[in-house]
Amino acid sequence: MKKSVSILLLAALICSLFAGCSIETKTQSGTEESKYSFYYLNASETVLKEEPYEPKEETTEFMVKDLMQKLGKKEVPDGGVSLLPEEVSINSYDVQDDLLVIDFSKEYSDMSKVREIMTRAGIVQTLLQAPDIAKIRFTVVGQALKDSRNEEIGEMTGKTFAEYSGKDTESYRYDTFTLYFADKSGKKLVKEVRNVYYRRSLPKERIVLEQLAKGPMEEGHYPTISEHSSVLSVIMADKICYVNMNSAFREGTADVSEDISVYSVVNSILDSCDAEKVQISVEGSMDGDFQESLPLYKFYEKNEDLIAQDDKKES
Repeated sequence: MKKSVSILLLAALICSLFAGCSIETKTQSGTEESKYSFYYLNASETVLKEEPYEPKEETTEFMVKDLMQKLGKKEVPDGGVSLLPEEVSINSYDVQDDLLVIDFSKEYSDMSKVREIMTRAGIVQTLLQAPDIAKIRFTVVGQALKDSRNEEIGEMTGKTFAEYSGKDTESYRYDTFTLYFADKSGKKLVKEVRNVYYRRSLPKERIVLEQLAKGPMEEGHYPTISEHSSVLSVIMADKICYVNMNSAFREGTADVSEDISVYSVVNSILDSCDAEKVQISVEGSMDGDFQESLPLYKFYEKNEDLIAQDDKKES
């Protein structure tokens, strides 16, 4: 009898240990099972990460206050970066029906545009989890936050940063992309239509850049960017696509002029995605030029003049 009880107790202990391991594994992997998440940035500040968040109360008042305190404390997992830089603080917040207004210190405006958009996306997704909060508006020292075109950003909803949610990572989609490569002379762009099956959680802009780096698939088309080019981050906001590439992007490719390299990226993104302009940075910096003369800080629009005549007619 004693032996039977001992065996049962041992079995129960083993089960509880395995159950504990299972819970810990889920937590470390980002816990897809968790109902709520708290967002932060990876070490290179290019990707939004999330950790499980378990509020003591699931009420608007408690969750907004608790999440705002977590943002202000800037506490994140090892290897992560707080959404708010050290010098930026939260002045106040106010809940107005289903709208949450957050006011930041003046240092908020000192962030680079790419970092600011990542910060904004993370905060909006974090706070929209609070019950009854459907919209969020940012102000800086009481003044409305403005975009790159000096227009007020206004109220942000769940759709504003949907591409950064990271949900449905196993769901895939199939899309047609218009890519631009170089012709034989290296002085004109030629169109190549490509069908791609890709993970739904990835932004279209990233897929465009990855496909460009893979090079053309049609005869008579030539690469426009280095095969070693990789996307560090790509962010869409205010109808502007902010592209951050690695240093290999500056190399370009042999026998292709620098304007062809840049506008193959610009035209491909603008033809395939919902953007009006493109800004390119390298390793997070917009200082200097791409190769010799094209400035990185510029907002680029589609260049029809560089497209080969036959492809222009098709457009």
